[in-house]
Amino acid sequence: MKRISLALASAIGCLAGLLAVCAPTDADAQEPFRIGVVEDLNGTYSGNGGPNAVLATRMAVEDFGGKVLGRPIEVVAVDHQTKPDIGSSLARQLVDQQRVSAMVLGGSSAVGLAVQNYAKDRKITTLVTGNYAASFSGRACSPYGTQWAVSTDALANAVAEAIVQKGGKKWFLIVVDYAFGHDLAADATKAVQAAGGSVVGQVRHPLGTTDMSSVLLQAQSSGADVIALANAGPDLVTSVKQAHEFGLSKKVVAMLVFINNVVAMGLDVAQGLRFPVNFYWDLNDATRAFAKRMMARNGNVVPGMGHAMAYVSTLHYLRAVEKAGTDDPAAVDKAMKELPITGDMLSNPRILPNGRVVMDLYLVEVKTPKESKGPSDVYHIREKVPADKVFTPADKSGCQVTG
Repeated sequence: MKRISLALASAIGCLAGLLAVCAPTDADAQEPFRIGVVEDLNGTYSGNGGPNAVLATRMAVEDFGGKVLGRPIEVVAVDHQTKPDIGSSLARQLVDQQRVSAMVLGGSSAVGLAVQNYAKDRKITTLVTGNYAASFSGRACSPYGTQWAVSTDALANAVAEAIVQKGGKKWFLIVVDYAFGHDLAADATKAVQAAGGSVVGQVRHPLGTTDMSSVLLQAQSSGADVIALANAGPDLVTSVKQAHEFGLSKKVVAMLVFINNVVAMGLDVAQGLRFPVNFYWDLNDATRAFAKRMMARNGNVVPGMGHAMAYVSTLHYLRAVEKAGTDDPAAVDKAMKELPITGDMLSNPRILPNGRVVMDLYLVEVKTPKESKGPSDVYHIREKVPADKVFTPADKSGCQVTG
């Protein structure tokens, strides 16, 4: 009898040992719920998104409450250096080593497209907040992706018709030579032609070009009424500054401009430029409150579109995870499309079946130095443009995966 008791005790002890090894511990249950930010943290586009996009993502996490599904939320940021191969490698590390549930994408569209394609294969949610190529919610769409950054079709549509109607019928395009520039040039050509104008020529330049003299001279010699810039960031700043030096400012049309670009140009150079935005810090009480909070933490740098989109998209994503009760990307995508996008940071936002987030845009005009009351007071709001007028419907976007 004693032998049986000893054997039974031994068996129970072994079973208890196995359970101790296999059962989840409190530490496992509390593994952080991780969100990766794949951004240009130090390079060409770091001012448009960069470290402040990471800060905005963390602010959204804080405002949500810091936990979801009973787990603390952690934001992990990586620097893709505007290189698709580096971006893809870092995305793989985020998925395999950090076990992220979602990735916030910004910086170069070429990098973002590579990362979104990888994330689609791995069934990871992507929030595209600083990549503007229309293909993110078009031919390269993901069933687990949403594009919050204004797409190139909307940027082009928001400016082309009005300029053509005012007599700017012949356009010449200066195009940065990668995915974003290619998409913006193609969309601008369509918009100009639809309005009754024509594109008489275009020239491509590498990302990070420091001298735009030759391309501006080609544009000038083309006889075009309009010199349209299908570039962004420092390339755009260089283009506008040198166009000003050549006396071409009145012909220049910019389609994607960030507030940090305007600050870099100076109001004496940028004054009078008109372009579309989906966010301006001084638009309403909600945008001013967000800007005040962010500037208190980042050395008084005013937030731009990419920063606001990182904040709004992360907050909406976390609400969808909470509603779905899981981070399964299909369930979260469904919840994201069902939930209203709350707050007043965006005007009339909603998510289309292809993941395109549409909202009303604002046509702004850069103030003169005399009109500005401070370093961040740079825009007049001239017109609100309804979303339906500028964004491509989902069924015409080229996206083959909708839900």
